[in-house]
Amino acid sequence: MRTEEQVQFVTWDQLEVRVSGEKLDAMVRTMIGGMPPLETVRLRFFNGLLRVEGTIRKFIAVPFSVDITEIRAAGTTVRVPLGTVSAAGFQIPSILFGLIRNRLPRDLVRYEEPATLVMSMERFLPPFITADLQKIWIIDGGLVVILGRGGADLPTEATLGNHDPTRTGAD
Repeated sequence: MRTEEQVQFVTWDQLEVRVSGEKLDAMVRTMIGGMPPLETVRLRFFNGLLRVEGTIRKFIAVPFSVDITEIRAAGTTVRVPLGTVSAAGFQIPSILFGLIRNRLPRDLVRYEEPATLVMSMERFLPPFITADLQKIWIIDGGLVVILGRGGADLPTEATLGNHDPTRTGAD
C-alpha cells in the first residue's frame, strides 16, 4: 500500500469507468467455466440486473440462473449478494448456498452469510495502479465502476511482467 508521501505519475480524486459485459463474461468463462461441477457459465447484463446462467453437472446437466441486483464495493473488496437462484426451473432457498462454499475457487472468491460472494479486486489491478472502489452499478451491457482517490505510475518491465489476472494462484 502506498503512503501519502509517495507521488504517482497520474492521480485522481474520482474516476468513472465502464466495464464491458462481453469482455467480463469472456474472462469469467476462461477463469471458472468448466471448473467442476460447473459445466458452463454466462453473464448477461441488463439495467439493474446481472443474470448468471449456466449448467452444473452432478449426474446430469442441471441448468441454473442467479439474479444479482446489487454489487457492493469498498476499498478493493467487492461483495455480491446473491438474489433469486433457480436450478432446473425451481427456486433454490438461500440457506442452501452455504453448501457451495467449499466448491468455490478460494483464490478468486469466498462465501459469507447471508448468501454473498466476496472478491478482492487487487488481483485484477496492475501493480502500478492504486484504486479505491466506491460504487458499482449494473447497466445494460456491463458495469459502471466509480473509483475514489487513486493513481497510477508508468508501468515498468517488472510490473508488466508480474500481472496476469487470469492466473489462478495454483502455479
